[in-house]
Amino acid sequence: MSVLRKREFDKFLAAGAKKVKLKYDSITVDTLPSGSAAGPGSYVAVNNDNQLVLTQSAPSSRYDDDVKLYFGTDNDAFIEYNEDLDDFLVISGSSQGIVLSGSTIQIAGTLEGASPLKIAGEVQFTSAGEGAAFNFGPNKEAKIFYEDGETGTLVISGSGAHGTVISGSALVISTADGVGIGVGNSSITHAITLPNSNDDKTGKIKANAFVSYSSQRYKKDVEVLNDPMQVLNNINGVSFKWKDTDRLDYGFIAEDVGKVLPNIVSWEENKKDAQGMDYLKIISFLVEAVKKQQKQIDELNHEFSKQNLKD
Repeated sequence: MSVLRKREFDKFLAAGAKKVKLKYDSITVDTLPSGSAAGPGSYVAVNNDNQLVLTQSAPSSRYDDDVKLYFGTDNDAFIEYNEDLDDFLVISGSSQGIVLSGSTIQIAGTLEGASPLKIAGEVQFTSAGEGAAFNFGPNKEAKIFYEDGETGTLVISGSGAHGTVISGSALVISTADGVGIGVGNSSITHAITLPNSNDDKTGKIKANAFVSYSSQRYKKDVEVLNDPMQVLNNINGVSFKWKDTDRLDYGFIAEDVGKVLPNIVSWEENKKDAQGMDYLKIISFLVEAVKKQQKQIDELNHEFSKQNLKD
C-alpha cells in the first residue's frame, strides 16, 4: 500500500493543484494536529467544520466471573457477576445505598430483596386480574388485585383458613353505593346489604343491641300516635315460606304495609316493588295501642267495680 506523505502533499499544493484525487484502498494518518496517534480502537472522521479528527470508539471490556469492578476511593461499591451465587449480577452500593435515576426505570423479572422496602412516592400497579395479584404468604394464600372488566373492583382476598384482619383505632369505609356482604355490586341497595336467599349465617347479623338515632335533638313536630289500633288493624302479620329455601318464617308483606305506612318501607325505583321494611317502627304503634287498650280496660274495671258496689 502506498503512503502519501505530508511533504509530497505539500508539493501538490505548491504546484497550484486545486483538487487531489486519491485512489487507494485506505489512507493512513500518522499524526493529527492534536498529536494523538491513531491506533486500535480509534478512527479518523470528519467533523462539522470539515476537519479530520481522531475519534475513539466506546471501549468494550469483559470481566470474568466472580471479579468485582470497584467504585469509589475506598472501593465501597462494586459490580460483580457472581457465578457462585447462581449466576447473579450483583450491584452493591455504598453504606448510603444505590440511586437509580431516570424518567423511567423498568425491572423485567421478579424483584426480590430484604425488608423493609421503602418507597418515597407514588406506587402504581398497572396490571389487572388475579394473575397479576400482589400476593402475601409463603403459599400466596392471600392477595390484592384489581379486577378489570364489568366489575372494575379492588379485590382483597384473605386466606381460606383464617380470612382477613383489618386492625386499627378506627375503620372508615367511604362508598357511593354501600357495602355488600356476600352480594355483588349490582345487588347493593343500602349502606350494608346482605343476601336474602341464604338460609344460614351469611344472611344474618348478630349483636348484643342495635341502637337507632332517636334523640329529640334530631326531631321536630313530635306528636303522640292518634289512632294506633286503626293502623294495626289494617296490616296483617303472616306466616310464609321463603321461595329459595322453603324455610318457614313470620313477618309482614312489605307491599301491604306500604299501603298503610309507606314511610317504613324501602322501595325499588319503580315505587311499586318493595325491597323490605323497618320492622322496629311497628313497635311504636304496638306500644300506643297497648296503652290505649289498657286505659279502656281500666275504665271498664272501674265501671264494673262501681256496679258491684251498688249491688
